[in-house]
Amino acid sequence: MSEDNRELDLDKDYKARGPVARFFISGWNNIVRLMGANALFIIFNIPAIVFSFLLSILFLPVLIPAFTTATEADGSFVIATDLILLLAVGFITFLLSGLLVCVGPFQAGFAQVYKDMRNGTSFSLFGSFKTGLKAGWKKSIAAMFIGMIISAILLLAVSFYMNMHTTVGTVIGAVFIVLLFAFILVQNFVYQLIVSTDLKLFKIYKNAVLFVLIRFIPCLGAGVIVFLFYYLIPFVLLMSASYLTLGIFIFLYSFLVIAWVQYFLSYFAAGLIDKYVAVDNEAS
Repeated sequence: MSEDNRELDLDKDYKARGPVARFFISGWNNIVRLMGANALFIIFNIPAIVFSFLLSILFLPVLIPAFTTATEADGSFVIATDLILLLAVGFITFLLSGLLVCVGPFQAGFAQVYKDMRNGTSFSLFGSFKTGLKAGWKKSIAAMFIGMIISAILLLAVSFYMNMHTTVGTVIGAVFIVLLFAFILVQNFVYQLIVSTDLKLFKIYKNAVLFVLIRFIPCLGAGVIVFLFYYLIPFVLLMSASYLTLGIFIFLYSFLVIAWVQYFLSYFAAGLIDKYVAVDNEAS
């Protein structure tokens, strides 16, 4: 009886804390599951990694000159092969971890894992993954292709405008870069909406976009976190070009960072869903 009271007191204490504290407490209590989810995310997304590599072959030769002035005396652009490979790894990490390119049904499974984790219910990693996969595979397949198509269009726009090397081109290119990061938030929201509501896919995307617009400032903060962990930190670690930083990159992004950031976006999305979608979901 005393043990039940103790668990009840702990639960009350947990709920009395702020959302940031609850996020870190929940994440730390489930650190092994998060590490497992991170590793499984990499393994299950091997087809997406291959597709991302093909996109890197297509876009990196255009994007690299747009963001650098490293040219030869004759105006030709030259860059070392090993540097290109490191940039390709960073490009793949960005696309994959941001869910711009991923295996949709598997991501629905991970979204269910994050949902059960933040709800504090007793669950198993594979049990929740199977539940999400089974319930959301149809919508997530469509979301997967939507993500690939829109990402390719945004990358094409960034490549085109940044290579104009004019003030107008740079400004427009920067706008598309912002849209690309905003779309990362949208895709993460979409997968959480898939496992949390019964809405049609069109309404799911509509709500995901509205989240970004209605809660622009909080979403801007989330976008900064995405920028840091999905772009800036990988870039710094890879461009340091040492075995130590490469080892740190491999460990962090194979076992920790991707799942933690996705769990953060899941936690963030949950508050938006509870506030803005609960009534619609009950009516649907």
